[in-house]
Amino acid sequence: MLKTIIRFGVVILMLGLHVPELFGQPLAGTDDLGRTIPQNDVVGDPKANRQIAMFYFLWHDVAPARAWDLNEIVSKHPEVLEDFDNPNWGGGALNAGMYYWGQPIYGYYKADEYWVHLRSIQLLTDAGVDLLVIDATNRLTYPKQADVLMKAMEAVRAQGKNPPKIVFYTNTASGETMQEAYDNFYKTGALYRHPECWYYLDGKPLILGISAESKGKPYESFFTYRESQWPTERQKVNGWPWIEFKRPQQVYTNLRGETEIVNVSVAQHPNPSAGMGGSAFYGNLDNWGRSYRNGSRGNPETDIVHGYNVQEQWDFAIKQNTPFIYVTGWNEWIAGKFKSHDKNPEHSWFCDQASPEYSRDIEPSLTANLKDHYYMQLVSNIRKYKGIELNPKLSAAKTISDFIGWADVLPVYQDYTGDTQERNHPGAQTDPVTVYTNKTGRNDFDKMKVARDKNNVYFYAKTITVITPNSGEKWMRLYIDADKNPKTGWKGYDFRVAGGKTLQKYDGKLWKDVQTVKHKVAGNEMMITVPKKSIFKSSGDLSFEFKWSDNMQNDADPLDWYVNGDAAPGGRFNFIVSQ
Repeated sequence: MLKTIIRFGVVILMLGLHVPELFGQPLAGTDDLGRTIPQNDVVGDPKANRQIAMFYFLWHDVAPARAWDLNEIVSKHPEVLEDFDNPNWGGGALNAGMYYWGQPIYGYYKADEYWVHLRSIQLLTDAGVDLLVIDATNRLTYPKQADVLMKAMEAVRAQGKNPPKIVFYTNTASGETMQEAYDNFYKTGALYRHPECWYYLDGKPLILGISAESKGKPYESFFTYRESQWPTERQKVNGWPWIEFKRPQQVYTNLRGETEIVNVSVAQHPNPSAGMGGSAFYGNLDNWGRSYRNGSRGNPETDIVHGYNVQEQWDFAIKQNTPFIYVTGWNEWIAGKFKSHDKNPEHSWFCDQASPEYSRDIEPSLTANLKDHYYMQLVSNIRKYKGIELNPKLSAAKTISDFIGWADVLPVYQDYTGDTQERNHPGAQTDPVTVYTNKTGRNDFDKMKVARDKNNVYFYAKTITVITPNSGEKWMRLYIDADKNPKTGWKGYDFRVAGGKTLQKYDGKLWKDVQTVKHKVAGNEMMITVPKKSIFKSSGDLSFEFKWSDNMQNDADPLDWYVNGDAAPGGRFNFIVSQ
């Protein structure tokens, strides 16, 4: 009987007998700051009882938000800061509403867009996030948006991956909100019921809130409870903090007296009356932005991209060896504009987000050169906390001349599928409405392999459907980091094969043709043969990284891999080849 096991993206075929399981598909990657995510030799093997919770937001089209970008408005019209009713705020007669602090990499999207949620779930799965904590603290549970999110989770799970699961964090009218979550998502017959997406703790689905408000309710015995913990409250037993206003952070214990959780957040506002707007726009330095560390606000102009604030917390949190670390946050993006809390009635007040420095989103951004720096930093710290599997080794050397020869080659590098579908969805409210479209997806990578013999290295790619006809250099590209040195080549890539047949080398400024290489395409399979001597200085054991890319739109920017065409693996990640 043929049995297939998928673990961490590596496929193992078993023919009724025990075969040692191959562990992991640990991805490699280096951001534009030169920070390389650590591997097993640095962080060790996976550790038991280590879970990452990520604060996740579904309110972008419910608030409602408009595509008013605070960073752009204040940069172009600084006079708005002294005039609450200034027309350049963009708020019309009310001059109020929800504002973005900057631009997400996917644009000013709405929270009911599957295309965006799917990419977020892929990124968070690769990072090692275990549970997404939905912000329902303001009484709303966002059933339609949560349903779309959980459908994205299910799509990733169906591919053998281990995506995060869902938990609701309630506070305002907690009992009512927990009842609504139970009615919408958990009880038998619920319209948005996705039981495989529930996160379990102590044998029951976990929910966060004020447990006393569950007494006598239909759901009382259904959930495991943890208490909503505000940074301004006295520390609660069983509390789960979504942010901390103390350094170092507090460590929270459960009812059994066990240390359980600690929070890390990108930025904080320990002076809530000033809000993030007070620190971003009006000179109040009580709050802590992305550059804050060692009791100092740092220099936001130079420090913002480095994540010093959150790294200081990560360093402390990892040492506590708690079973949970709670991270704030992924995709909040917006904040309400209100009359200021200070003495000037013309000032505007923004609570949790205000500017690139005084914001706390990790999701990649096109604003203030933030790019994907915070995401890559997240991946590195989760690995330090949880450990990572060893890199799988290549199977025995062999010469491959046709597609049949790939059948027994291991490991199998597996990409996410279903992410080349067309994007066509309205964004945040504008007049007229902006509809985000993307038709660049075509060849959906599924499985990749690498083999070698004495003279050649062979690369294999399988897509979900028949590979499109060769359309030039952007078609089915293969990137190779031959020396595993991110300081050489273009973003670390020393060579690439463009158009399926042209081996190119990066000379420091441009890609230059080296030679023509052999390639074959049949249906949804493709293979490329590259002479060893053309890309490696030594004929010894192979140790390199690679990625596939189809229909990249901006050759100069690796952020393009998050948005356009398809890349395997996604974003800045590479697959690792070890012999």
